[in-house]
Parts: sequence; C-alpha cells; structure tokens
Amino acid sequence: MSYTETMMEWAYNQYRLTHSVEETVDRIEDDVDLTREEIIEMIEYGIQNRFDDYKIYFNSMIDAFRRRQLYQEIICGNEKIRWPKESGVYVITKNSINSFEDIVYVGMTGKFIRDDLSRIVFNSGSFDKRKGRWTPYRFCESPRDGNNQFTFRWGPLEKNNKKQREIMYERDAYKHSLAYSDIRIHCFVISRDHEVYTPELLEKEILTRYLKASGNLPLANNEL
Repeated sequence: MSYTETMMEWAYNQYRLTHSVEETVDRIEDDVDLTREEIIEMIEYGIQNRFDDYKIYFNSMIDAFRRRQLYQEIICGNEKIRWPKESGVYVITKNSINSFEDIVYVGMTGKFIRDDLSRIVFNSGSFDKRKGRWTPYRFCESPRDGNNQFTFRWGPLEKNNKKQREIMYERDAYKHSLAYSDIRIHCFVISRDHEVYTPELLEKEILTRYLKASGNLPLANNEL
C-alpha cells in the first residue's frame, strides 16, 4: 500500500469514529501536513470506495436470487404495499441507491422452530405481517394516519411498546419518515429454498457487511 493509500485509509478510519466529516477534520487537521480540503477529499474517497464495494455485493445478491426466481422488487406508491405471500429478508431503500444512507432498513421474517412433535419445521411468517408492526417502525396505511398515510416511519417517540401503540397514529409519533413513493422494497424469498440461507443468516450477512463497510447500521436498524 502506497503512502497516499495509507493516509486515505487512516483518515477514513478516523471518520468512522464519529461519522462527522467536520468533526473528524477538526480532530486530525493539526496532526498532518495537509489542508482541510485535502483531508475532506481523503475521507470522501474512503466513504465512496467502501460504498461502491458494498453496492457491488448487494447487487450480486439481487442477481443471485433473481436467477433462481426468488427475488421481488416492490416499487411503492400512494397505496397499500402488495407483499409476496412468502417469507425471507426484505431491504427498504430509497429509489436511488447512491450512498450508505439510501439503505434504510434490513429485516427478516420466517424461522426454523421445533414443533409439538419435536420436528424442526420452517415457520414461514409472511412478509405482509410486517405491516402490523408499530415499533421500531411502521408502514402507515390507515386513514387514521392522516397526512402520514402511505409513509414508512421509524424512530418511535415512546420506548414503551404499549405507549407507542397508543400514539402510533399521531403526527409526531415517530422521528423520521419517508413517503412510499420515495422507497422501494427488495424481497429475498427464502421460504421456498433453504439450501444456502435461512432468513436470519441472510439478514445478518447484509447487516454485517454494511457495518464493516460503513461503521454504522442502516437508518432504521438499531441492533445487529
């Protein structure tokens, strides 16, 4: 690795400590013989380089599932979402994926469980059951949502689930929101094919790669 590449890597790693370009530059400006603009350029190069690698990975997953007819992309509008009647992993993104922040949420549905006869069976809880959640996010499709109808909202105001349910239709019940028309949902269907992935494994893989690449989690994910 050249000196320039080493410096770029170092500057980007400093950025990952705060996820603030300005704060990072403030911290390292006195430590290197470079202008503020040059430091920012190195950080931005590191961010873009890692995002490009992650996007290649994400698109490769889409291609792999599409070839097996196990992928469905939902382009949302001002109407209720029509989910596949299957289960697996779903990734909510903005319509154009140009940065880490455009990947909003990664989730899963369906798991292997032991039934009453001690058999391991796949409990294929379908994608559309996600629309019944009110924390940590909500798919807002009720007329009671008012101006927030047909939006994806996250960042619940209340930490207590019961209290959040009581206020979930209110205008300020969530900190963040995106209109359905600004998002799309990538569904990786696993309920028909468990040869390579379980829903939990694929969800964790997508999130872990995101964390390793960006040093963060998608906007609406709170844990890994």
